[in-house]
Amino acid sequence: MTFIFLVAILCSLLFFAPVGMASSLVSGSFERSLGGGVAKEILNQYGGEYELPIQQRLWVEEVFRRLVECTERKDVEYNLTILNSSAPNAFALPGGYIFLTKGLLRILVNDENKLAAVLGHEIAHVEKRHGINAVFRQMGLTVLLEVGVIWLDLVSADVLRVGSVTLLQLLQLGWGREAEFEADILGQDMAVRAGFDSVGGVSALDSLAEQNKFDLPMKIFRTHPDIKNRRTRLEENMLSYWSKLHAVTENNALKRLELSRISHQNGRTDPNNRFNLKILSGKRGGLELHDLQSDEKTIWLQGFHVKSYNWSPKGKYLAVLGKLDSVSQIWLVDRYGYVIKRWVSSEKLGQINDMSWSLREDMLALDIFKDGKEEIVVTYVHTDVYIPITDDHGGNSSIWHDNYIYFFNNGRWYGRKMPETRAVVIPNPIPRVVERKRILSPTIIEEGNTIRLTSPSLILP
Repeated sequence: MTFIFLVAILCSLLFFAPVGMASSLVSGSFERSLGGGVAKEILNQYGGEYELPIQQRLWVEEVFRRLVECTERKDVEYNLTILNSSAPNAFALPGGYIFLTKGLLRILVNDENKLAAVLGHEIAHVEKRHGINAVFRQMGLTVLLEVGVIWLDLVSADVLRVGSVTLLQLLQLGWGREAEFEADILGQDMAVRAGFDSVGGVSALDSLAEQNKFDLPMKIFRTHPDIKNRRTRLEENMLSYWSKLHAVTENNALKRLELSRISHQNGRTDPNNRFNLKILSGKRGGLELHDLQSDEKTIWLQGFHVKSYNWSPKGKYLAVLGKLDSVSQIWLVDRYGYVIKRWVSSEKLGQINDMSWSLREDMLALDIFKDGKEEIVVTYVHTDVYIPITDDHGGNSSIWHDNYIYFFNNGRWYGRKMPETRAVVIPNPIPRVVERKRILSPTIIEEGNTIRLTSPSLILP
């Protein structure tokens, strides 16, 4: 009855409130009070706060700090808490309370782009007031969003009590399909502005999906839209962070491109000057590798009919283009000869004709033939995404130079600048301390002409 009475008071106050005030007039103190109250319950439900090792904590805090610097709401003081739970999950509460479980952090495997995408997604929920809006809808106070709810401070005690219960219930259901989609894109945008790679959101979803194959169904999937739809939207949005296509007309730039083309053709030289490779013809195919250090020869990729190959700029990977069962494909090999990834020509991807490495070694430009024309798509070494660089122009002969990718079409060079990224650097790193390990050592006791050993005990060396 008390809550109904409060709603009646609020509705009567609305007659005196300026019409058209947006939901942004929700009191910041009300959001903080609502989120702060529920935050205590979250800590109780998820085992309390988990204390990360100091180096990892500094790393997580630096990623979070860079994201918070890109937020627009100045009425929110964001804070991050790591929960002592192995269940992969993340939460955002009104007022800027962000939670991440140690289980989810483990799945992200110290990948700063994945972490930035997850944290950006949760921050986006607060930026767009998804939580507080969902609470109002559930409480039947949606009308307040249309005319302003600054009056909530006058009667906040009981509204906070009911709102807290409602917020806890909604955390299990999610903020709604469209809210999750919006948080994905806004979180991706925030991560890019903070200097992280836009692929992080896709990579994080892939890691969560892979984990879900082996573990019990996770709440993070029950409360979110279909992962394939989310992944597709994030992948399709990645091109928006690249610059628009431009034609290269400056003479010096054209000369640099020609020199880069020659350098690209010399990609068969091992940057570390250890291996010489030779393409083997015949039915068995493969590559003959001569290890100059040990002066030994061996055969890699037998059965794969090699057309060409290119070392990555620092020699970490070898990309090999060839055919298997008459299908054109690229095999990615490490320096031990292990195949770690394959790109196979298909109706969806097109026929692969050539490739070129980004200077960062994490991306490949694939020259493909699809739907009757040549195109360039950019893919990542560790994530299956395909960014259509050429648009409707078509093109071939992809070349990376500085932060740009270039391609050739109808006698002209075109270029596109990739988004800039900044590695996470801890401003004031704390030196790692080598701890002395405890060892088991028996006690030796001499008794006349005999020696007796006692049970081992833990001692410091």
